[in-house]
Amino acid sequence: MTASPPPITRMLRTWRKRQDPRAVPGFTERYGKRNRKGLTQADMALLTGMSEGWYRKLETGAQENYSDDVLDRVARILGLNDAERVHLFYFATGHEPAPRKRPDAGHLDPTVTALVHQQIWPAYTFGPDWDIRVFNEHAGRDFPWMNHGVNVMIWALTYPEARLQLIDWEESWAKPMASQLRLAAQANRGNQRLAEVIREVKERDPVAKKILEEDHTAITHPDGDVRRLHLPNRDGEFEVEFITFARLRNNTKMMIVMPPGDAAYRQANSAMPSTMASVPAGTPGAPASA
Repeated sequence: MTASPPPITRMLRTWRKRQDPRAVPGFTERYGKRNRKGLTQADMALLTGMSEGWYRKLETGAQENYSDDVLDRVARILGLNDAERVHLFYFATGHEPAPRKRPDAGHLDPTVTALVHQQIWPAYTFGPDWDIRVFNEHAGRDFPWMNHGVNVMIWALTYPEARLQLIDWEESWAKPMASQLRLAAQANRGNQRLAEVIREVKERDPVAKKILEEDHTAITHPDGDVRRLHLPNRDGEFEVEFITFARLRNNTKMMIVMPPGDAAYRQANSAMPSTMASVPAGTPGAPASA
């Protein structure tokens, strides 16, 4: 009589089979469309940055020293909720995971938070260390990693799935973002969290480390930049423009990721009540609102 597989095997197989490859931005664009839902063990290894053999050990219940980072990568790619993540950790390591990083509610700016949630495009706020403070539902939909409390720079520069979602990753994304990180380090030398982010980027990925240490790209901010990316559950490439605002009194920055140029204006106008839509454009005899 065949022995029943261990609980972790049954759980991971179930979670893999339910995950739609199109939910991983850029995956089917790179590796081809699938006729059914489900990720293979080879897919999981690729997307989490581990060997297929190491992932197979995890799924078959082999007793190994699985790091919290490895398990969180698995949880992120499979889109596990908090309860499923707890089960994964207990059955893989015997201990409960650390809580996902969440901003301290006492440090959130209520005015900026309200503005973020009012946007019709993906929007989020972050501090000088690029830890996300608040994001809206559109950002959580288009950038699923935000739901897992991941730092912007650590995700973009080191996570395997970032190189699938962000088109022309090295030139259009990694080098400009690394330039921002270098400049921030010079301007905020006493910021311990920022130093931790830079150290983690270098430790996680040799390519990102080399870009940080050797590239000479000079960018101060991405405001107005137009870049290309893939979006979850949508085919093809998309252009987006980055619009950045800063609240001067507490150094909180708000990023809005929107269609570029005229497309963004048309989309905004179509979402406004008719009495509001005339204000940004101006009306006959009246200037546009500042």
